[in-house]
Amino acid sequence: MPEAMDNKKAKEHKKAAPQQADKAAKDKAQSINPRHKIGLVEIIMILLLAGVVFIFIFGMNQMKAEKARELELQQMVGEVLPTFGLIANEAKVYKENDPFGAWPLTIEELNLPAGLDTPQFKFSFSDAGAVIMTTTKDFGKKGITVSYDITKDIYDINDPDPTAKPVIKEDWLNQ
Repeated sequence: MPEAMDNKKAKEHKKAAPQQADKAAKDKAQSINPRHKIGLVEIIMILLLAGVVFIFIFGMNQMKAEKARELELQQMVGEVLPTFGLIANEAKVYKENDPFGAWPLTIEELNLPAGLDTPQFKFSFSDAGAVIMTTTKDFGKKGITVSYDITKDIYDINDPDPTAKPVIKEDWLNQ
């Protein structure tokens, strides 16, 4: 009888050995191959999502900087708008006192206080009755002219390159 028991144990031991070998092979295979594979599609999706986030963040920062610069330029233009009225009033007085009723030929003929020109803007007067403001390099772009026609009471902006910034907008002048 003891021999029969030994045979049964031997058979069980033989059966257990292949199961353990299979389990060891599976463990080895799992350690070589990762359990969660990230495919090419998932990597592309992650990169696209990260790209959209970065574009949004950097785009918002750029937009804030441009808005701040535009507000600064609008304030600069707003500060010199009263100068148009001052020059226009003096030109009207000049025309009333002129024996021929003509506008002054230059701005120097008017009785104006010193320091009307700023580093960003230079003023002049045309004999057609218009006050002309020209931007300088300190404004950010040289050569933009804003004309104020005294008789018609309108502003006209002449920008040599309206696609390049900075620009002067018409709604800044009609405040």
